[in-house]
Amino acid sequence: MSHGHAARRRRGASRPSRGKRRLPRAALQLCVIAAAAAVFPLAASANPSVSGAPSAILCSGWAACAGAGYDSYDYGSNAAQSYWEMSPGDECTNYVAYVESKVFHAPTPGYLLGNAGQWAATAAANGIVVNQVPSVGAVAEWDGGTFGMGPLGHVAVVEKVGPADSYIDISQQNIYTDVDGYDWTRINAGFPAGEWEEWPSNFIHFPIKGQDYVGWYDSSRGVVELRDSLSTGPASSSFRLGNPGMIPLVGNWAGDATGIGYYDPRTGWFYLRSAPGSRRSARAFRFGPPGMIPLAGDWDGKGTDGVGYYDPRTGTFHLRDKLSTGPATYTFAFGPAGMIPLVGNWDGKGTDGVGYYNPRTGRFYLRNSLSPGRPSYAFSFGLPGMIPVVGNWAGGPATSVGYYNPRTGWFHLRSRLTRGPASYSFRFGSGDVIPLAGDWLG
Repeated sequence: MSHGHAARRRRGASRPSRGKRRLPRAALQLCVIAAAAAVFPLAASANPSVSGAPSAILCSGWAACAGAGYDSYDYGSNAAQSYWEMSPGDECTNYVAYVESKVFHAPTPGYLLGNAGQWAATAAANGIVVNQVPSVGAVAEWDGGTFGMGPLGHVAVVEKVGPADSYIDISQQNIYTDVDGYDWTRINAGFPAGEWEEWPSNFIHFPIKGQDYVGWYDSSRGVVELRDSLSTGPASSSFRLGNPGMIPLVGNWAGDATGIGYYDPRTGWFYLRSAPGSRRSARAFRFGPPGMIPLAGDWDGKGTDGVGYYDPRTGTFHLRDKLSTGPATYTFAFGPAGMIPLVGNWDGKGTDGVGYYNPRTGRFYLRNSLSPGRPSYAFSFGLPGMIPVVGNWAGGPATSVGYYNPRTGWFHLRSRLTRGPASYSFRFGSGDVIPLAGDWLG
């Protein structure tokens, strides 16, 4: 762990600016950005792909950011409330506390973090991981006195990390030159200090509860590889799963942990294992005819997953609450035939709904209810011809989507059920594999 004044590996550039206003409540904690915006020229570019710029403004203002797919998380309607005992309003600390607690579901600290530039040292002293490695959902922290940030420092939320940590996208509040004091900015690595907006001093990794990770199944070898981080790197675990040619299935069969099973498309049998890597099947039973697409989900909201299957010839879902042979509990059509079925707790209310991905258009169609009808969410994300994946990338109860590009081996995951940029983009796997998602650490 590193503390508030730890050595920095990389720098971006910084532009001095100042929060629009600060509420003078001495008991609450603040950040102040230096009041020199008029003195220094803007180093940010309107084009985030310009590699020569230390930073680039992606959007400015709550409504404009949300409309462009860079979500403001409705902070404008909630800014008057204090989060984590921070000063409410146009304050970087209160905004970050709001997003960490409401979006990433980080528990409220049992201690006062202090002003923005004190967050890293305070968090590290209380057992939170603080380092120079960015990750989505982490807090970017600038020490007090850092160029353009003022004596109390600054904090922001890391929204995306580029390949090999080449850049980060952040959302931040209390920027004087922005509409509502709010923007999303891309900060490129490798620039010296002394230009706006420089690379953060530290990254604070508050725990994200219930976060899902990724993996893949190689059907030609019958091998699963899992990774316990949403980033490029080696597998955290690897094991065989049945015989080659099976279809993997992730679910919470016992209500206490993620398990991985498989479906035999030749026989219509399900083989469910209680934990990743377990060699014994907790349940084995037949449900439905051979040749279907298997599903798992919490259909009744009781905390354990049942199974199901999707008939691609008819576009019909057949779902069963119990892990046994028997009739379907729910049978209904949703969408046209030939789609790729999806299951997720889209609204975060505890019961899984269904959906489908159209590989010809790259659009997702998701429905909260287990019944025919109009989709609750419909949006495009990524290119056509991808392999969709579903998970809780931001932690908490609500599920979002992503996709795996079989041509490149890259995952692209988005934490919101809307069009917009990926929250995570990284390579893990290659070739003809089936992507997986689950809380392997839970």
